[in-house]
Amino acid sequence: MKYPRIRAVLSTLLIIALLFLATTGSMLYFGKTGMIWGMPRQAIRETHFWAATAMCLLGILHLILNFRLYAAQLRKLAKHDDSADEGK
Repeated sequence: MKYPRIRAVLSTLLIIALLFLATTGSMLYFGKTGMIWGMPRQAIRETHFWAATAMCLLGILHLILNFRLYAAQLRKLAKHDDSADEGK
């Protein structure tokens, strides 16, 4: 674990971005026209766009920081699948 504090902050920011996306997405889906909770629809749309952009960038950074762990898990999964095929 080389960067535990960075990973903790990154995970927290990803959760916050997800909550923004879920909230604004729901507002856009269920509030079909006009003002939604006192906000113009365009403002919600822009907030949704920037939350999605942030989440994409944070997700890429998350993959970069955790690539070794991810690759090890994929190798383990592939090895497990190979052993399952041998039993047939």
